[in-house]
Amino acid sequence: MRYEKRQLERLHAELLDILAEVIRVCDLHGIPYFIQGGTAIGALFSRGIVPWDDDIDLGMTRENYDRFLEVAPSTLRPGYFLEWFGTEPNTPFYFAKVKKNNTLFVEEMFRNMDIHHGIFVDIFPYDRIPDNPVCERIHRFRSRFWINCFIGKEIWLWRWFGRCEIDAPLPKSALSCLAIRLVCAAMSRRSIYRRMCRVLGTYNGRDCSRVNIVRMPRDQILRSNIENPVRMPFGGMEVWAPRDVESYLRHHYPNLRPDLPEEEQINHAPYRLSFDTTKEEE
Repeated sequence: MRYEKRQLERLHAELLDILAEVIRVCDLHGIPYFIQGGTAIGALFSRGIVPWDDDIDLGMTRENYDRFLEVAPSTLRPGYFLEWFGTEPNTPFYFAKVKKNNTLFVEEMFRNMDIHHGIFVDIFPYDRIPDNPVCERIHRFRSRFWINCFIGKEIWLWRWFGRCEIDAPLPKSALSCLAIRLVCAAMSRRSIYRRMCRVLGTYNGRDCSRVNIVRMPRDQILRSNIENPVRMPFGGMEVWAPRDVESYLRHHYPNLRPDLPEEEQINHAPYRLSFDTTKEEE
């Protein structure tokens, strides 16, 4: 689907509502977080959601992420749902989402899955990555493999050794698909999840200078910049951001600029969108 202007404006309002609830939980329990990715771009240039964007992304170090997973289910107000493996075992996501009940944001790739499809804010765990470039590449390779095993246990997204459940299979070699299939056949999803988390957190007890979402090479932040965050206005509230946020963003987005031509204004327009399923509104 493509957004109408009024839909995108209303979606932004819903996203900010969910964000405010996540921040309330974090403030109540003293859990540090920071905006990242496109949300940080919006704070830098627009003091809010980028006009054509349709999501909000937060980051937390692994320790703080685990604390959030522990306290959020009992702290979120009625009407919100924390989705992660512990609350929805068939989730395809290795990270967490806070979703709003009685809404729909059905992503095309996962439209046939029986999961909570509400409008959401993403919450990503950030793990330490080694400073040695060779160790970093190995760590990323191992992390991506176990993330793919976690996803593949629930939904097959590739051409080889399984029935692809999306219209356009994601690129992956036959050898990689075979390895994923063998792991999925031999291990339970809970065992895969535990192994994935151990691999992602391999360096969390070591003195590394950077953290990031390990499967995304460009999305890395100096530890010192998240340990000394700054406040930034965002959508009528103030949020925590990494110090020197522009340097982080320019590493992640080399062509970073405030205005993009329409053909480069990418979002995640869903298969189906509803702001109130009790009224069957779309």
